[in-house]
Amino acid sequence: MGSAKIKIAVISSGHIPSQWAHSINTMKMANAFSKLGHNVEVLTVERYLERKNKQRIKDIYKFYGISKNIKILYFRDNFLFYLEEMKPFNWILWILKKITKNRIRYIFDPENQISEYCKKNNVDICYCRSYRTVFYNIKNKIPSIMESHTPNIKHPDLQRVIKLSHSKYFKGLVTISDILKQNFMKAGIPKDKILVLQDGVDIESFQNIKKTEARANLGLPQDKSIIMYCGHLYKGRGIEYILDAAKILKDKNVMFAIVGGFPSDVSYWKKYANDMGLVNVVFTGFVENGMVPTYLKAADVLLMPYTRDTPTYKWMSPLKLFEYMAAGQPIIATDLVAIKERIENLKTGILVKEKSGKEIANAVRLILDNRVLANKLSRNAAKEVEKYSLRKRAEAILNKFVSENNSYRKK
Repeated sequence: MGSAKIKIAVISSGHIPSQWAHSINTMKMANAFSKLGHNVEVLTVERYLERKNKQRIKDIYKFYGISKNIKILYFRDNFLFYLEEMKPFNWILWILKKITKNRIRYIFDPENQISEYCKKNNVDICYCRSYRTVFYNIKNKIPSIMESHTPNIKHPDLQRVIKLSHSKYFKGLVTISDILKQNFMKAGIPKDKILVLQDGVDIESFQNIKKTEARANLGLPQDKSIIMYCGHLYKGRGIEYILDAAKILKDKNVMFAIVGGFPSDVSYWKKYANDMGLVNVVFTGFVENGMVPTYLKAADVLLMPYTRDTPTYKWMSPLKLFEYMAAGQPIIATDLVAIKERIENLKTGILVKEKSGKEIANAVRLILDNRVLANKLSRNAAKEVEKYSLRKRAEAILNKFVSENNSYRKK
């Protein structure tokens, strides 16, 4: 794109702020575009849960660890769909959508308001984690890029976009694997409009954090080896095998820290650990994304024991992996194809068989007993992650889909 600075709207259909991975991805991409010097706004839908989260979270910029130069605007859903994520209303809204074939939603749709806002304010390009806004933008002749990680190409809103994907205003699609690319091509999106990019990480946010200072700030012991998992505690994340490893490694100088998770998941796994009689495991619960670098820097070993019970295991591009690499700590991860493509065994991490607490424990022992290997893994991971910089990811997207002569203002 050269040095031209443009006005970019990063658009979400909701869940900002929230703990969801796509919410973090959206805000981090906005931050990456901003770091390139562009004028960036985040435009997102507000429903009941978003409003409650905004009241609870005092500083959304600190929550995500992003620049305050980014303007965040909310477009409230003023119809019944405002209550969409409240369980007592789900079945009522489902019936309403079926009866009206979703037409009533489009009449009151805040994503249409977002599109009109972009048109009125001469946005140069929209970067969308939303299908309906892309549809409205094409109709409004606003250049748009869409990012999607879904294999569900039959989603009705996505189908509307696919039918218009040959439009010059649909600049392209960003996805995270060749498997997903093939799905989108079969659905009808032109091959030359699809860009495959792994997820990325804000490398700068991990710099200048020292382990001793991180532990002091978090109240973690300086005299123990800390084995850490950071992320959601869903089925398929291998939490039970981390606990199995903790049971094997009963050394008083080894501590397991499980960081993150929704309250219900944390409660479940705490009880699970208590039933196992574990005293060397701590659960922190959810931490703001802006604090993740500090936690990861406090660790000695980072765990990622995904299993095939994770629905996306064939095409996932885990943000967690790139955060781990940016932290510059030894990584132990499951030997699954999507992970193996980015972790080279005994060079950037140690790969173990899935669903094996014993293998995790053996790998932890290997790292703790062999500082030469541990240092090599750390250095190599920190070097390898440079190719997954979010800044580079943002540059690649703009270089592929945006040129200096195709801005909306000049249309």
